Amino acid sequence: MNPNQQKVRIDKIEWWVTDGSGVARVPQPLCPIHHLRMEPVMRPYDEYKGSSNLLQCADCKDAYEIPRSFNEEKEYVINRIDAKIFKGMKTLNLDDESVPLVEENLSSDDKKYFVTGLLTKSKVGLRLVIYAGEKGRKEKTQIFVEPGIKRLAFDQKDLHPTDVFTKIEATFNDNTKSSFEKNGSI
Repeated sequence: MNPNQQKVRIDKIEWWVTDGSGVARVPQPLCPIHHLRMEPVMRPYDEYKGSSNLLQCADCKDAYEIPRSFNEEKEYVINRIDAKIFKGMKTLNLDDESVPLVEENLSSDDKKYFVTGLLTKSKVGLRLVIYAGEKGRKEKTQIFVEPGIKRLAFDQKDLHPTDVFTKIEATFNDNTKSSFEKNGSI
């Protein structure tokens, strides 16, 4: 047992999860008073211990109700822990067969604004995606440059590019130009 491991609190119960070294991770509910592992208590209508939603410590009379059966709650605890990890992961979209080629992140000198450029290759060709906005704000602009079809576009659900930039212009290899401009339109 690693003494540096942390417990998690989910559904008002503290859980310790084994580290999974070579075996599946097993969440174990802990008594908030004695820190002993709690066990499910079978009631007459429970089919087996794992179907109970009542936990009890061997050293105290207090019983703790959980919102799911013991087996379902253990699975839920693992899923909640993993969800925090999954949230921070990058997604490779294999549905569109889009493969990231290059990513560049830039910030203003005062670190207030950001621009991220992501060059991808998919079944429709190369695409440059530009994300830009003010750090810490949920709103951003998302601009798409698609040289194969000579298109400059943006995500309608995000900020309009002119809410972030004064002018954006793409010049394609045949000298075709497309732009967004604050005092004009596309």
